[in-house]
Amino acid sequence: MGRGAQGEAEEKWVDEGEGEIEIEEEDGVSGSGAGQKGLFLADIDIDQDAGEWTTFGHFPVATQGVFNQVFNKMLSEGREELTVLLLGKNGVGKSSTVNHVIGERKQKVNPYGVSTIDKPTAISRTRGEFTLTLIDTPGIVIGDRIHEATLNTVADIARETQIDVVLYVDRLDVYDVSSLDVQIFESITRVLGQDLWQNTLLVLTHGELEPPKGQTYADFVKGRAERLVESIQRASGDNLASANAANGDSAGAVVIENSSKCNRNWSSERILPDGTVVLPNLMQKMAELATNALPYEYNPRGKSADSKHKWLIPFCFAAQVLLKHFVFDKAVKQWDTYHGDEWGPKQQEYKDDKYMQKMKEAKREYRRRQKAKQEAREA
Repeated sequence: MGRGAQGEAEEKWVDEGEGEIEIEEEDGVSGSGAGQKGLFLADIDIDQDAGEWTTFGHFPVATQGVFNQVFNKMLSEGREELTVLLLGKNGVGKSSTVNHVIGERKQKVNPYGVSTIDKPTAISRTRGEFTLTLIDTPGIVIGDRIHEATLNTVADIARETQIDVVLYVDRLDVYDVSSLDVQIFESITRVLGQDLWQNTLLVLTHGELEPPKGQTYADFVKGRAERLVESIQRASGDNLASANAANGDSAGAVVIENSSKCNRNWSSERILPDGTVVLPNLMQKMAELATNALPYEYNPRGKSADSKHKWLIPFCFAAQVLLKHFVFDKAVKQWDTYHGDEWGPKQQEYKDDKYMQKMKEAKREYRRRQKAKQEAREA
């Protein structure tokens, strides 16, 4: 579709995993200077960038209106900041999504599934009294194994700040849920806890695609989302379902398209094949989830399944000591009374002296024969 006058800001084009991404030129350089609101974590190895949202005016006017409406609503509820954490595998579009949401090319992207960052990056942009913070993270997978260092770093971040929304990012144009996906969901639950999923939205990138022949776009999206949601629910104890229900999202996912080649509506906003306007829909879903769910707080006691019921350990130890003293020791002593104990070091009265003498003689004879064989070989 044609592009409206609102979208005619000066632009540049870069290659991304989803094709070319349209990035508006910034009016100024944003930095983490003093006086800027945003997320600052001094004790964690994380890149941080905070500043005024100078590129906000480059969004289509209709998108600006939705964003302002969301921000004003949250301000009226006493919320001056929205902190969003992005998780997912390599090459699924996390960094592209960050660039798309803030309208700047802050994060490098790679179309070949290779992580473009080696540590998390927190980007904060302030619009009036409201601040949006996006925390981009490295891919959870290295080769064919889970990169637990990434999850541990996320845990460190969550110790220092509350996370309002977690975006678990995956691709729409993948047709199944692999065993590696299941391992990822289980690792996230084990390291970060089940509560994280209550603040999680499933985001599917590459949303502008042709569904398989004989299947509608809505049915294809629903099928892909349901397979992922079902796997996440098994790992999270159905916690993801409550988050999606709070957002009224029956499919359990938010579909987006980050490519600049995406179709546009009359207002120059990117739209999906079903007519959904990409950015406003994502922002509204994030705000709804942040409003309806308590912020995620990392609980180290819930980090691992092994940490459950640890308070029972002293009682189990005491039970073992008592059982040994009052049951097993008495039973052994009673057995020894009737059958004797040839080897008990503290029960000399039950030893068979004749048997022990016989064993010692046999041992001496064995040593004598071994010595004779050795001397014969040497001769």
